[in-house]
Amino acid sequence: MSSLFNFVKRHRRKFVAGGVIIGGAAAAITLLDRHISQVRDDERKKQLEIVRKRNHFECTDSAVNTTFIQLFNQLRTRIAEIHDTSDLKEALRQNPDKEEKIRLWNEIKNLCFSNAVCYVITEAFLGVLLRVQLNILAGYIYSDSTSGVNNNSETKFSTKLQQTFLGISNFFLHEGVKEFSDIALLNVKSCVAFIQLQDEIGLDNVENIFNQIQDRILSDYPERNLVLNPGRFLLSSSDSIPSDLSERERNIFKESISETLEILESQEILNLLTRACRRGFALLIDKLADPFIDDSSGPEDGDLVDSSTNQQPGHLTDIKEFVSPCRVRLPLVKFLPDLSSITEPVEEGCTDEWLSCLLESPDLKSLGANVYESFSAQPSTAGQNQTYGSAAMQMFNNIKTTFSYSS
Repeated sequence: MSSLFNFVKRHRRKFVAGGVIIGGAAAAITLLDRHISQVRDDERKKQLEIVRKRNHFECTDSAVNTTFIQLFNQLRTRIAEIHDTSDLKEALRQNPDKEEKIRLWNEIKNLCFSNAVCYVITEAFLGVLLRVQLNILAGYIYSDSTSGVNNNSETKFSTKLQQTFLGISNFFLHEGVKEFSDIALLNVKSCVAFIQLQDEIGLDNVENIFNQIQDRILSDYPERNLVLNPGRFLLSSSDSIPSDLSERERNIFKESISETLEILESQEILNLLTRACRRGFALLIDKLADPFIDDSSGPEDGDLVDSSTNQQPGHLTDIKEFVSPCRVRLPLVKFLPDLSSITEPVEEGCTDEWLSCLLESPDLKSLGANVYESFSAQPSTAGQNQTYGSAAMQMFNNIKTTFSYSS
């Protein structure tokens, strides 16, 4: 025993140092293990949050598309009502004098072009507006849910406030588009005034006319420009804030409207709309090509002469002359009916190409993602606990209520 005691005494410093080293190593391993566990836990939470956020955005994107399809058709009907030419056609059937007949046909010409222009530009603007609005709203809802809100009164957007905010799209659909149509008609008249009804024009001329009208509208005087002054077409001139909103909700509404208009008035949106409308008018030209294609066929087979056999007219041959539709010229009045029918609903089972183009537009999808990311990352003023799923479902129900899907 004494020898063991002496051994320990002689090597006590080694034992102390060894104990310190072993204890320190054990503590370091424990701390390292806890740190690794914490890092893994944080990484799992981060990945889970990414998945949750992606799912929420995808739900929002789906809601945007569903809402846009409904409003696209409503807006198309509204445009057709504004540019209705049935009264003018009825007046023509009364066989008026020549001067009055020319005046009526010129009115029809102006309305037909304005109808097509409004169909392309307002539908594109509606697509931008909905993506901006719904992604701002969804971003705030997600921010509230991650901050932890436990009841509707504490959210940034109450049910009533959501419906009020979404109502600006409804105002554009019913009132704003009428004011825009009046402005578009003024630009149309100045661009087509020099074209007479009997003038022969081709598809290239029609495309140039549409491009000229678009350039005029998107670079028009700021006070009546859809992009530079969108508030004119989205907000009533009177106080559009319901009186039953609280002071806090009124301030949030004003702030959200200001944010929406700031985005819509940006140069990026002007560039996006310009590209989208160019694409829309190109699709329009494709739809207007039918009467030019019908006239691009050569003479009937029975009227052809086979130069190799010197056959006279009346002999059937396999030779068919073809003329490119781009080289065909038609009197303006001949394809006005086709231009007038642009806003008519497509046949059942068919897809509206302009609607599909706007739904699948990479520019619009990127816009929605950027707006959502910006507003979902904002700190919320809210308090405790609510899942984003229930908040998102509430928003989508408010969309249905606001835009009256049943109509």
